Amino acid sequence: MLKRRALFWLGSAFMFCGAAALSLYSFNLWDAIHAQRLAKEWLNAAAATRPAPRPPSVRSTVRRGDVLGELGVPRLDMSVLVFEGDDADILKVGAGHIPGTALPLGEGNIGIAAHRDTFFWPLRSIHPNDLITLRTPEGTSRFEVTETEIVRPSYVQVLNPAAGRDLTLVTCYPFSYFGHAPKRFIVHAKRIG
Repeated sequence: MLKRRALFWLGSAFMFCGAAALSLYSFNLWDAIHAQRLAKEWLNAAAATRPAPRPPSVRSTVRRGDVLGELGVPRLDMSVLVFEGDDADILKVGAGHIPGTALPLGEGNIGIAAHRDTFFWPLRSIHPNDLITLRTPEGTSRFEVTETEIVRPSYVQVLNPAAGRDLTLVTCYPFSYFGHAPKRFIVHAKRIG
């Protein structure tokens, strides 16, 4: 009888923990969907009014959490809104512009990061010559994938400016790894329009 009662309480505890984990996952998913929807509405409204291009000094005054644009890979049917910043709160709701890298429509290497198990999951199937778009209120830039590589997390040189390296996407690797992945998957692309 005691064994049966202990198994009942153990089973109940597992069910409660599972329900709590599912609830937390559902809340985080809803939060990300809501943030993406609001950001897309803002981007569409800003693009519709499309002000005259701002000088680089004005563009560089972005603040953490500002919507910068929408990143897309048409062949992979991937689309994600990009926010300023790359901390955990930003990456929970979208892709993040890596501070210190070029801003969209600026000169240099634009760095964008996102989680491999959410917004950048489709990147596992990206290939050289794939088209990447980056839509901002000022217009849409097009990039062509030149290469992918796998590096250690400490190898930040992938974000350095280099000829033909106008956009760099960063996510954890391997894609199917459970927990904190030990490497980074890098996508390099050059501007084509």
